[in-house]
Amino acid sequence: MKNLITAFFMAWGNFLSLPCPYKHWDSKLKNQMLAFLPGVGAVAGALWVALGALLLWLGIPGLLTTVAMTFYIYIICGFLHLDGFMDVNDAVMSRRPLEDRQRILKDSTVGAFAVISVVFLVLAAFSAMYSFLSQVPEIPRLLPLFVIPVASRAVSGACVLGFEPMGTSQYKEDHREPRGRFIAALAVCGAVLLGLAVAVAAVWTAGDPKDGVFSVLATALVTMAGTFLACLHGRRQLDGMNGDIAGYSICVGELCGMIALALMMFWS
Repeated sequence: MKNLITAFFMAWGNFLSLPCPYKHWDSKLKNQMLAFLPGVGAVAGALWVALGALLLWLGIPGLLTTVAMTFYIYIICGFLHLDGFMDVNDAVMSRRPLEDRQRILKDSTVGAFAVISVVFLVLAAFSAMYSFLSQVPEIPRLLPLFVIPVASRAVSGACVLGFEPMGTSQYKEDHREPRGRFIAALAVCGAVLLGLAVAVAAVWTAGDPKDGVFSVLATALVTMAGTFLACLHGRRQLDGMNGDIAGYSICVGELCGMIALALMMFWS
């Protein structure tokens, strides 16, 4: 039990910018830490819903609410995943040989491709969030936001655990340890949290409960698909998996989830 608590708060301290209630590091638990990524996503998602509910309840103007809601998902992780997104795009979009792409990935300087890609990412996220919030008549309709960081982190964590790491990855040594049970634990954690969101949606969502459940499930599935495809793309282009690719895939997956949610609200 102590290892479980330690691993969860290791994930909290590593992947959230919130103050960590329990600061303890055990390098032997790094794989177990990754299994708690959906739990970290649940903390981020719950606060995202709470922030949206507060801003809507206070009647904050739409554009200011959109800025806060868009900015939140990046600042809650200390811009860690956004950094990976920029690094991967800098490397992949250089279209250079593999050795050069891997070198660019680890280069601390910021290239033009990183800047261009992050501008379009934030612009797309802002547009999707504004489109979504402009269609939300009731606070319970914010619930699908909860599953976006859960789904993206579940898939990216599974990819880090399951795919062969790059030679320079911080997870290379841990990859030698059997990881099947950690992938299974991650899947159970993600499924439980998704099931909880579906149950809450069925009871809490205003209007037709089926519409709320559908929004939660569809948003989660689109987020998962976007995250997984981004992981495959980054792994193929850079010949292995690492933390930067995981961050890149989380940003792409969350954008896919936000766009899907905006479109569903528009079509409904």
